[in-house]
Amino acid sequence: MEVSVAEAAELLEVSPRRVRQLIEAGRLHARQVGRQWLVEAASLPSRPRRVRPMVPDVAWAILADVAPDDYAPDEAYRWRQRRNRLVHDAEPEQLLASWVSSRARRQVFEARAPHGMLDDERVVPSGLSDVRAGIAAGNLVEGYVRAVDLDAVRREFLLRPGGVAANVVLHVVDELPPRPVPRLVLAADLAEHDEPRALARAGALIQETLATGGA
Repeated sequence: MEVSVAEAAELLEVSPRRVRQLIEAGRLHARQVGRQWLVEAASLPSRPRRVRPMVPDVAWAILADVAPDDYAPDEAYRWRQRRNRLVHDAEPEQLLASWVSSRARRQVFEARAPHGMLDDERVVPSGLSDVRAGIAAGNLVEGYVRAVDLDAVRREFLLRPGGVAANVVLHVVDELPPRPVPRLVLAADLAEHDEPRALARAGALIQETLATGGA
């Protein structure tokens, strides 16, 4: 079954522009008919976005192991309250993914031999490529790359725009996160796959991280 962009936007509770962005990022499967896109209903996320995304700086702060040093007392209080909300939420992985969707620009590609990217210093493994995920990734590679390095990485690893057969997921950022990424970053990446095992592992990572206060 296929739906229009407008229908997909209504189902996801987002704007049509956001649906087109999701198509471009490979997160929705769609085909173009003339000037219109038809979206595969089966590729729609199982749940719509729950809350408005945070601005990028706030998103990265909530993903960090500790509150930023330059936070004022009221900002530090909000930081603690948000993390406490994650602990007690019935679906923390969905809430986190909604909050921090602005942290990076997610792009998908196809490549014949992508695994060499994981040894490249310009790429920080995360998501399904992080061993802490505990999920077999097969031929899929996932990680963070700086925007200034993206074109070079695409050329060197012969990355082509991805579709249904995409096997490379790159989160494009201005500055790379630590290596390995904090566990909440890993959880957010896994939750975006919207697949039962990935969602379950994302939820477990959130609970483990916030219960121990560790990375």
